[in-house]
Amino acid sequence: MVRIRVALPVFCLVCLILFAVPALAREHKEKRDKTVPDVTGVWKGTSDSVAMGKLGHADAAEAPQFLHVDWTLTIDKQDGPNFSGVKASAKAKETVLGVLDGNKIYLADDDGVYIGQVTGKNTMIVKYLEAGKDSKVASITHYRREAVSPAGQ
Repeated sequence: MVRIRVALPVFCLVCLILFAVPALAREHKEKRDKTVPDVTGVWKGTSDSVAMGKLGHADAAEAPQFLHVDWTLTIDKQDGPNFSGVKASAKAKETVLGVLDGNKIYLADDDGVYIGQVTGKNTMIVKYLEAGKDSKVASITHYRREAVSPAGQ
């Protein structure tokens, strides 16, 4: 009788652990997946920038110049927090690679880095920095998503 009194609670505890742990892990994964925003699609914005040197998206300048450039950021692939796409102006385009950390967004292109934030389902603010001997750029762009890619629907 004493064995049953001890064995039954132990058995119940083991069963609870065996069923609860996978359920909690599944719930944690679902919550984590929901916190990664879908950023696929076509985003458009106009930058406010100061730049100088040999510039890929504007005319070269020996002295700092203030620029406003129209951009199209097309993010066509996303796997969890990681994504890739193309950033294009009227003059050039570059491949971008990025990662999300919650609503914070980080990207890299051929010669600079971006740090920003997804501010809504269809809006984000991105700052761009490029530092080098040949060119320097500091920029901020407010993007608005105009279309969602088929993969993101």
